[in-house]
Amino acid sequence: MRNPKILTKTLAKTMAKPVATVPTDDVSPGQPIAGLLAQQHITVLLVGIGLRFTRSASAYYRAAFDLGMAEWRLLMVLRSTEALNVGELSAAADLDKAAVSRSLVLLEERKLISVTQTRTRGRAAIAKLTPEGKKLSARLMEVSLQRQAQLFKNFTKADKDRLHALLTQLSQDLTGVDWNR
Repeated sequence: MRNPKILTKTLAKTMAKPVATVPTDDVSPGQPIAGLLAQQHITVLLVGIGLRFTRSASAYYRAAFDLGMAEWRLLMVLRSTEALNVGELSAAADLDKAAVSRSLVLLEERKLISVTQTRTRGRAAIAKLTPEGKKLSARLMEVSLQRQAQLFKNFTKADKDRLHALLTQLSQDLTGVDWNR
């Protein structure tokens, strides 16, 4: 076991190093923007950002539209397609099939989508937007673009484009990664 005094000294030295600071609306100027691990590990920073995005968006869409993030994602995907089965929706929305199935039930109960069984594509359940679902998904798109614009208001177009390219590259690089090696 490590000596607690040595561990305390090591931690004190590490924490004495400058931490990136950025003034934002909900963080006081000069206050660290992330914890110590996020300063040392980009993956922790990305996960933390993702969690904050999800919590904020989830709270907003739940309060404003009575929708969870899974339902929001499915409506956004179906908005850009004619109809998809559960497997296709799962892949397009990056959700597991069980979450897609549960969300489809909720969306169908609210008459935002229709689900039909087909024999032309196996025994697949095909989901598509209803007229009410099309209206809501158009409104959701409008609101989400406004929220995104607010989020990136301090970024130049070049910064946004570069960030998008880097995150897309990271996402592609994660495809098929074997974490057991």
